[in-house]
Amino acid sequence: MTFWTIAVNDLKLTIKDKMFFFWLLIFPLLFALIFGMAFPESEGGIQKVTLNVLDHDKSFLSEQLVKELESEKYAVDVIENEQEKRVRTLLIPKNFAKDILSGTQVELILEKEASSNLEASQAAYSNILKAIIKIMSRVISIVPHNEEDLEARYDQHDFERLISLRTEIGGRLQVIPSGFNHSIPAITIMFIVFTILMYGGIILLEERRHGQLERTFLSPATFATILGGKWTSRVIIGMIQTILLFAVGKVLFKIYFGPSIISILVVALFFCGTISGMSIFFGSLIKKVEILIILNILVANTMSALGGCWWPLELVPRGMRNLGFIFPTGWAMDAFHKLIFFGYGFSAILPHIGVLFLFTVVFLILAIKFFKLRKN
Repeated sequence: MTFWTIAVNDLKLTIKDKMFFFWLLIFPLLFALIFGMAFPESEGGIQKVTLNVLDHDKSFLSEQLVKELESEKYAVDVIENEQEKRVRTLLIPKNFAKDILSGTQVELILEKEASSNLEASQAAYSNILKAIIKIMSRVISIVPHNEEDLEARYDQHDFERLISLRTEIGGRLQVIPSGFNHSIPAITIMFIVFTILMYGGIILLEERRHGQLERTFLSPATFATILGGKWTSRVIIGMIQTILLFAVGKVLFKIYFGPSIISILVVALFFCGTISGMSIFFGSLIKKVEILIILNILVANTMSALGGCWWPLELVPRGMRNLGFIFPTGWAMDAFHKLIFFGYGFSAILPHIGVLFLFTVVFLILAIKFFKLRKN
């Protein structure tokens, strides 16, 4: 009996369960939908910013501010009333020009909806600052006596650009980790843990309880063959779940996988190897199905929350981020983010693959130590 025969037998036992495809695909997609809608979506490439402007002043200077905003290569929509406000709106107050010319402090308000894209809102904020700097530079240079004098002399001279302000995302960020671009890979990692630990551990317990493991060992199969077959079947289950969730995510949510889907699948393969080793270890250590299920829920949720599956690790304090790297989920999610969101190549995730491989070795050693062929 080869390890492949054992692996195929385990796969058949898993697929026979009526709830298997629910846990494999349906339930993870429901989670991905919830988490994907909890954060504004980001897309690959340059974000096109939409900005509404509600001009209460309707002066020459407020009109010039709108013109400067329009020159920043994003959509500016001048609205007429409060009811038209949506996504993000710049409010220009009454007496805007009068207060500037008199040296009175003026307050511009940028309102944005909670669901608005974070990256686009930051771009709008930066472009508003640049537009204000431009018109204020002209006002200071002209030193007008009144608004009529400013309007007459505003376009009289072309001013030399003394200072340039350029804004960009620090590092190599291509897409902000949010929306379905984050939730599909994150929920995939979370449910790989849940599915492999659940089915892998329970099958091992049931085979031991019914004496099947002992009978398998009495066949020509060696201990290494049995262990290898068990590990391989669990890796296959994890990779099937990964490919299905990624494919559905691409079709339904148009998620962005970065420049190399192969690199992402390699990370997923090594992560599945780690969780498969953990599954055999738990199935060898735990003697009751009820305890195994409770442990599975606790471990899957803890590893997912602290490992960056529930929210991007980039958003949490450094200490909590470092805590995430205690778990395999933290290394897998960090590798995903480097590939998908930060534009790194395969060489950048080699340390992550190395750590996941070490996790696999450790769990397999523990599995060998505690592996039992018969129920005590």
